[in-house]
Amino acid sequence: MPTRDEVYDKICELLKPYNPKNRPIEMSSGIMTDLEVDSTAVFDIIMGLEDHYDISIPMEMVSDIKTVGELTTAIIQLTSA
Repeated sequence: MPTRDEVYDKICELLKPYNPKNRPIEMSSGIMTDLEVDSTAVFDIIMGLEDHYDISIPMEMVSDIKTVGELTTAIIQLTSA
């Protein structure tokens, strides 16, 4: 099972191409609000995480995720299930 830091680092790596203004990525950062990542890019990031961790993230879970921290927590929950 990946650690919180490992998941956070992977999310930051996947967010990097979608963060041209190099805004700081923190656990409290809103993915679409603070980082201004559009919905298409969010799906690319989700698919990257699903492939990397060999999990499936339910759509209803994706729609509830607003921050990097919430995404990190969701990945940890799904990889430990």
